[in-house]
Amino acid sequence: MSQVKAKYTVVLDREIDGRAMASVPGIPGCHAYGRTTSEAIRRVKSALRFYLQEILKEGRRLPKQPKPITVEIHLAV
Repeated sequence: MSQVKAKYTVVLDREIDGRAMASVPGIPGCHAYGRTTSEAIRRVKSALRFYLQEILKEGRRLPKQPKPITVEIHLAV
């Protein structure tokens, strides 16, 4: 199988317990945790690579990632 290049956005977040979480918007269930952001990114890249390889093995097209929409809100609490 020839190599296909794909580009996806990864969103990083920090859990209450301090773990880093990396997720790929538009790819349901594609997320990973790590003690550090680097570890979470490495793990989510691995998960995404596996997912995309399976899609290609099945002869399907790679999913297009939706363009992220960012909204900043201001609250008084």
